Order: sequence, then structure tokens, then C-alpha cells
Amino acid sequence: MSAEVDLLRLVQQADWTRLNLAAETNDGSKLLIAPGRRYRLQTPDGVRGCDGERPWLHPERDEDRHSNWIGGPQTPLPMLLFPAWLLRNSRLEVRGHLTACGRDAIDVVATERSSIVNPLRRNQVRPGRTEALVDAELGILLRVAYLPGEDSLPEDEEPPDVTELVSLVVDPVIDPAQFIPPPGSAVGESWTDAFDSAGPVAAAVQTAAGLAAGAVGALINHRTSSRAETASGETEASMPQDDPAPEMSPDGRPAGPDVSDEVLQLLHDSGAATFDATAHEWFDESAMLSQVPESVRRTGFGGFGVLVSALAERRAGVTDTVSAIRIGGPGLYQVDRQAEAKRARPKTIACDGQRRWVVGEDKVTVGPASPPPPDIGDLADASWLLECWLSGGALIMSGDRPAYRLHAARRDTTFWLSPMMFFPAAVAVVDAELGIVLSLTSFLGGKPVRRHELRDVAPTQPGDFRVNIPPDLPVEPAASRDADREHPPDTPLKLAGAVAQEVGKEAVKAARNFLRRLNS
Repeated sequence: MSAEVDLLRLVQQADWTRLNLAAETNDGSKLLIAPGRRYRLQTPDGVRGCDGERPWLHPERDEDRHSNWIGGPQTPLPMLLFPAWLLRNSRLEVRGHLTACGRDAIDVVATERSSIVNPLRRNQVRPGRTEALVDAELGILLRVAYLPGEDSLPEDEEPPDVTELVSLVVDPVIDPAQFIPPPGSAVGESWTDAFDSAGPVAAAVQTAAGLAAGAVGALINHRTSSRAETASGETEASMPQDDPAPEMSPDGRPAGPDVSDEVLQLLHDSGAATFDATAHEWFDESAMLSQVPESVRRTGFGGFGVLVSALAERRAGVTDTVSAIRIGGPGLYQVDRQAEAKRARPKTIACDGQRRWVVGEDKVTVGPASPPPPDIGDLADASWLLECWLSGGALIMSGDRPAYRLHAARRDTTFWLSPMMFFPAAVAVVDAELGIVLSLTSFLGGKPVRRHELRDVAPTQPGDFRVNIPPDLPVEPAASRDADREHPPDTPLKLAGAVAQEVGKEAVKAARNFLRRLNS
């Protein structure tokens, strides 16, 4: 057990932003890294990198080059340099130590663990075996190989999918100029930089995005005057404020002591508990919109200002969504929405391990078994927290249940973590016995903007995980692309895309990304 816990800590705390190294991969790519989020990655498709603040891209072909995009520093070669993905929904076996790239490496086999969730991500422990070599000092992965399971048929086996470093030099002397974007590179900008820039490209983005946002704001104002949102059930008008915002260090980590070995093990083993509970989701949209910078509000002739004001007026205050949930193990769950104060969602979602039923306002869809809604799944399986920066872990009482209070911060990666970590920082309260998330309070600018909470946690009551279909509702097969889509995009998002498309490609991306986040 000690070897596994030591491995959990080593991998969970691996931080590429503090490394100084030169490496080459098995596909011929060459990588340079220096402390402070600086890197340069030469691939067959071109060169990309980061000067510590702004990412940049210099493709091989001139026709692939574009002027700019909106984004920040992210992890290069995330499969190797962001090894925390190996800890989610997995079982780990330490087979010993080997030498790779002249480095001491821990030989690890990871297999997929049964859990209520099954995240469909590019970097994950896949069915079969995942073999990894973990640098015993740095925690990064020197090699990852996906192999078929032992029960696979010989005719179904494929060659291993291998990503590895073939050379690695730690603490080389690197010219800082290597991290400066070459002439003609596309350079990433933050939203603030893009909106404050005076260049012609930025002006086009500002104008187009502002027009789209203004159109959406006008539509929202019209809809607000003609339709009032209602909710039934035991909702609460105020979000609980029992978790203060975590203090953040200058490098974006939550301040405080490291979490204990016991907490790391609890998170890694999470996902097998069965229970019934009442789930609350509070969302303070006014607090979120108050953090929109003034420069963004002025963008595009004030279009974003119109949008922000319209959203603030339409959804002032705090919304609370209440659901009764039953978790019976992998593939067994039921979610009954008791009160919906935010937006229309299915009334019931149930899965019996073979089929899933989604009961909406006007129809019922039936399809193959699939994971529960992401928010419910990530409350039931807390292993996703291992992909965040963590601190704290004080033992507290949450209602009548012993629990650990953790401070979490989102990392910079090239793929989305849990949707629960949409905001930069959060306080998670994890049940000390079941390993489920009893509450998660998300913060933006030090203000609580969203909170998920499980109440009345109790053993799962016996019964089938299926629904009684109302006789007046038609039953339809679930479309393959819609089976896991619980929140279809509403009219404002579609309108934003249509308006912005007439003005410019960059504005489409900006408006869609901004509005999708507001509607998620």
C-alpha cells in the first residue's frame, strides 16, 4: 500500500511548469522546457511554444498560419507531462523499477476500474492495460503503452499504441530566445488582451463579437418580457456560505499543507459507493457576470455590455436546482429533477445497466446504458479531484457525516478536466467513508458562483433503476449523438453563431465559446 500511495503523490504533484529539460519523442518531436511555463515543441507539422505568458504557433505551411487566437499557456505533450490522468478511474500495480532514458523509472500497470462514471477523454486509462514508466524523481511519464486485455482474442489484438521519450536531459543550458515566437507566428491572447488591442484583427473580433452579443442581449430582453421562469419543489433562494474562498499562491495553487496519504487513497478509490441523496445545485449568475471586465463590456460598440446587462436582469439572484438521486453502482442510477429554477432539463434520467431512459416534457427517449449526467457522476466519483492542485484536508463534520475539506485549483492542460472545475478554484468536502463529494463550492474572483451539495445521504433503497413511462408521452429511440446530451443549446447560442458568422470566423468562435459557458 505504501508503494501505491507514494506513486499517487508523485504523479499527482508532477508539475511540468517547474522543470528544465530537453527531450525527444518516438515520433521525432523535440521538446525544450524551462521553468515558468516556457516551452518549445518542434513536430513534423511545425513549431509551437510559449514564452511563459503567451502561447504561439508557427506551422510548416504558410496556408495554415493565421493571425491570432484566444488562449493561454497549456501543457505540451499532456499524455506524458500531465500524468495525473493516469489516476482517474484506475487500479495501479507497481511492478518494480526500470531504467529509461538513463533515468530511474517506476514500472506501473493501470487497468480501468469499475465506477459510476466512464469519462470519454483522449487521455485516460482505456479498457485493457495501460503500461507506464513514471520518472521516479520528476513524476512525469517517460513511456505510455496501451495494450489489449488478457481476455482479448488473438485475432482482435492490435499493436500497442506507444508514446514515449527516447531521450531526456535534465537541467540543460537553454537559450531563452528559443521560447520567443519566430516571425510570422500566430500568438495566443487572453480575452482581456484581445479586447484591449488596437490592431485590425482585434478590431474585427471586437466588432463581430459585439454585434453577436448585442443581438443575443436584445433577444433575451424580449424573451424576458414575454416569459417568466417558474420552479416547483423545495428550492432555496440563497447559496450556503459555509466554505470561504481558498487562498491562492502566485503560481495558481491553493495555499496550505499537502493533502494526506489517506485522502489521496480515498480519492483514488472513489466511485464504488452506493447511496441515495438529495442533490442541490446553486448558481449565482449575478456574481459571475459581475466579474466580466469593463473592457469586455465595452467591446463591439457595447454589445457585450448589452448581453451582460440582459443576463443579469433576466437571472438576477441565485437559482437552485433540486434532484433526488439513487446510485446503485456502475451503470445503475436514477436522477429525478424535483425543482428546476435554471433551465429546462429532463425530468428523469434512469439507467438499469442495459438501457437508459430520459423523460422530457414531451417525449421519452430510450437508448443503451451510458454514464449519468456529468455533475451527478462527479459527485459520486471524486477521483477527478486528483487532476487538480489540492491542499488542506482537515477532518470536519458535514451534517452528521465525517468529511475532509479540500482546496482545489484548476490546472493548465490541453484538454478539459471535470466540468465541475469550470471555475479557477473550489472548496470540496469529501465524505470520509464513501469517498463521494458532499459539496463543491466554486469561486470566481473570490466570490462563490456555484455550489453542488448532497444532502440526506443514506444507503440505496431496493428497487429497479427504471422509469414508469407516462401513457401520454411518446417513446423514441435515443439518437447516437444525443444519448448523452442533457442540455441542448438554446436559441441565444444559435443566434449568436448565425449573426457572428456573417461578420467573421474569429467572432463565431468567440461568441460561441462565451455563450456556451454562460449556458453550461
